[in-house]
Amino acid sequence: MGSFAKALGQLSRASLETESANILKTVKSNKVGLSMALDATLRKGHDMKAFGLGTIASMASVERYARFTNAMRAVYETMEKRLDDAAPGTPGELVWRRHGAVLRRAPRLEADLRDVAGGGELALSPATRRYVGAVDAAARADAADGGARVLGHLYCRYFADLFGGQMLAAPYNVALGLAPGTPRHYEFDMPGTRRELIEDVYASLNDAGDRLAAEAVDDVIAEALRAFRCNVDVYTEEPIALDAARGAANFAAGGARRLFR
Repeated sequence: MGSFAKALGQLSRASLETESANILKTVKSNKVGLSMALDATLRKGHDMKAFGLGTIASMASVERYARFTNAMRAVYETMEKRLDDAAPGTPGELVWRRHGAVLRRAPRLEADLRDVAGGGELALSPATRRYVGAVDAAARADAADGGARVLGHLYCRYFADLFGGQMLAAPYNVALGLAPGTPRHYEFDMPGTRRELIEDVYASLNDAGDRLAAEAVDDVIAEALRAFRCNVDVYTEEPIALDAARGAANFAAGGARRLFR
C-alpha cells in the first residue's frame, strides 16, 4: 500500500503543482467574493489523507468500487435534482442553469454503476444516507428563505472533480480491470478549456453571492464545510487501512498485467 499511496500522493502533488495549481493561482474570479470564501474552506474542510486512502480503498474490489460509486450516484442525483427543482431566478438556479449541462454527473455515475452492478439495486450506506439528507435539508432551507446553501455542496463536489478527479479514471481502470473508457464520471464534455470552465463557474458563484445577504453567504460557507465532513464520512466508513492495502495490490497487479501482456 505504501508505494501506491506514495505514488498517488506524488501524482496528486504533481497535478496540483502544475496545471491545477496554475489554474487555481491565476484565475481571477476566485480572488474575490463568494468564490474566495469557498476556497478558504479547503484549509479547514478538505482532508487529503481521508480522500487519498479512501480512494485507494475503493479499488479493493469491484464490489467495493460499486458501493462507492453507488454512494456518489446517490449524492449527485439528489444534489442535481434539487438544483433542477430550484425556483427560477434564485441564486442556486442561476448557477445551475448556466453550468448544469456540463457539470451533471448522475447519468454517468449510473452508467458506471450498471457496468459493475448490473440492474440490481444497491442499498445506501449509513454515511451516504446522512450525506443525502444533508443535501435535502440544505435545499429545503433554501426554498424556505431564498438562500443558496446547496451551492456549498456544488462547490465541494464539482471543484474536486474539475481540479483533481480526472486523474483518477486511469488508476481505477488499471486496478479493477474495468471496461475501456470507464469510469465515465470523471470526464467532462467542455465547450472550451478546463481553465475557462473553472473561471466561469467561479464567476457564477460570485454572481450568486452578490444576490445574497451576508448571513446567507455565511450559510453557504457553513454548508460547504458540512459537505466536506459528509465526504470524509463516506470515504472512511468501510475498513480503510485493509482495503487500501488491497487496492494498492490490485493497482500493482493490474499495472504488471498491462506491462507484460
